[in-house]
Amino acid sequence: MFDREKLMSHIEDEEEEITLASALDKAEYALRRHEPTFTNFLNPYQRSLLIPLLDQIYDLKYHSYGGFKQSERKRVGLMPDYYMLEIVEEPLVYLEISGNFDFVSVSHRDFLGAILGTGIKREMVGDLVVNKNGCQVIVAEEIKDYLMLNFKRVHQVPVQIEEITAEELDVEPERVKELKSTVASLRLDSVASSGFCTSRTKMAKKIKSGKVKLNWKVETDPAQMVDMDDIISIRGQGRVEIDERLGKSNKGRIKLILKRFI
Repeated sequence: MFDREKLMSHIEDEEEEITLASALDKAEYALRRHEPTFTNFLNPYQRSLLIPLLDQIYDLKYHSYGGFKQSERKRVGLMPDYYMLEIVEEPLVYLEISGNFDFVSVSHRDFLGAILGTGIKREMVGDLVVNKNGCQVIVAEEIKDYLMLNFKRVHQVPVQIEEITAEELDVEPERVKELKSTVASLRLDSVASSGFCTSRTKMAKKIKSGKVKLNWKVETDPAQMVDMDDIISIRGQGRVEIDERLGKSNKGRIKLILKRFI
């Protein structure tokens, strides 16, 4: 059907190897049974590893499902190449979690922790959209009934949970700010400090402590070199894309255009 060992021969990380092997199991199932199947939720880095593998399976079609355009976590639908996407049922459920949070400060981490506290694994949960009244969450269709039955409270605050539609998601439009910058080099700490408007020393500390991702993967080396179209992200601070290189300034510094997504 396809040569799994050849496809994965370049993968060295054990955790990612397990994730990709599971996805290829599902691809094999879809082709053998002639029906769609779906991966768990994958982050952008995991998808960047998986998609090139899927592109090498000539009789396979795939499509990503995240709930909204800029969602970070998505499930990948796998099906024979003759399948029409229009007849494939979306494998997602949209839930609204509400409660009286007037006197309790809760965050994305609190809601996610409460969901995982019911025994659900992270890979079954997609993006969370936190608002003043609670949280909207996208989950795998397979766990809807379990979550609605077992999810009772967040930070001791009783909550109600109900199913909503994708159109009811309260997702704010992504804001983009263009920054013109000059840097001494294309080191990660140099470009990131410019894009996030902080000192290089502070950014280097963030990088070393594992708080910075380069192309969706944690990078702990401040001296790591970056390139055009690379994406640098910090949880809670958005992300920066290296959009264009404009040559050098009179002082020999590299001129860049950065896109800051907030």
